[in-house]
Amino acid sequence: MSALAVICAACGFTVLAVPGLRFSALLLLCLAAFCAALAVLGRLGKRRARRVLLALFGAGFVCFAVLEALVVSGADGDGGGERVSCVVVLGAGVNGTEPSLMLCTRLDAALAYLAGQGDIPVIVSGCQGNGEDISEAECMYRYLTARGVAPERVWKEERATSTRTNFTCSRALMAARGIEPTAPFAYVTNDYHVYRAGVVAGVPQARGVAAKLPRSLYFDALEVNYFIREAFALANELLFRMDLDL
Repeated sequence: MSALAVICAACGFTVLAVPGLRFSALLLLCLAAFCAALAVLGRLGKRRARRVLLALFGAGFVCFAVLEALVVSGADGDGGGERVSCVVVLGAGVNGTEPSLMLCTRLDAALAYLAGQGDIPVIVSGCQGNGEDISEAECMYRYLTARGVAPERVWKEERATSTRTNFTCSRALMAARGIEPTAPFAYVTNDYHVYRAGVVAGVPQARGVAAKLPRSLYFDALEVNYFIREAFALANELLFRMDLDL
């Protein structure tokens, strides 16, 4: 166990130096601490405490596996193949006035989905955050209209600060523009976020559309990091419904 603790700690500190993988690094460091605790308890002869710790870890791992399976189940969301009343694009980071890679993938997925949906409206949802020169909604509006979407079809929602407010503010905008509360609508977000976003939306008429990162060694590692992190975010949502965007 001592050797495993050292290996996990070394891997954790190594991964910590890679941009975007902080959560995975912290998880590896926690695993290192767990292995070190088991090693110490073993040397002290605390067999009962060691068994309790192992049992708790096993129960936690089973819960994680169930949650991760749910997260993965939404990763191929395609909107359900039916006509919808509108499309909501959930905001992500903006670099100055340019969309981040994460936001670009969402916008490109939205464009692909819109191609088969006629002239339905698009709600772009997101406020202006730290380090952003314009709101996420404004950035998305510019991106979509520059690629042929008629400006009058793109409705800006600039108050949302989280996934939950993305939906509450967007649904209020839908109601104000005459869309029936029970009408199905699609929402676009990254693949790892589709399932939890649907839980946050809390309505059966919401249809998830998954955006995916480009394929490369780094982005594949980033995807794994996000999928693991999302299981913990889903646990938070199911247990506490705290308004966090992990």
